Amino acid sequence: MKVTLEELEAIRLVDFLDLQQQEASLYVGVSRKALWNDLRSGRKKVASALICGLGIVIEGGSYLLREEGSESPPSPEERPPVEDQIRLLELEMIALEERLRLMRARMEALEGKVG
Repeated sequence: MKVTLEELEAIRLVDFLDLQQQEASLYVGVSRKALWNDLRSGRKKVASALICGLGIVIEGGSYLLREEGSESPPSPEERPPVEDQIRLLELEMIALEERLRLMRARMEALEGKVG
């Protein structure tokens, strides 16, 4: 099942980082409707792959990559406001801390079975 980068980013922002669709659409610079379409399509593809036991390939979509070695940052118009960038990083840290907590608990449970 092919999932585009836009669909993956929509799923990451809304389902993984718990952003509201309006916040996520502002962050990636698309309309709320465009984000919703990517989110709905991506969710459907991921669900189909899980239910049918299919692999997921992430490719395609419309995006720009900086040339290798390019150190020029995006222009201020292309960047979300600093407050939004900080909030997104905080949400990513919270999600990572929760995953680490769950991994530690699993490790401790396994160590209890060994020792």
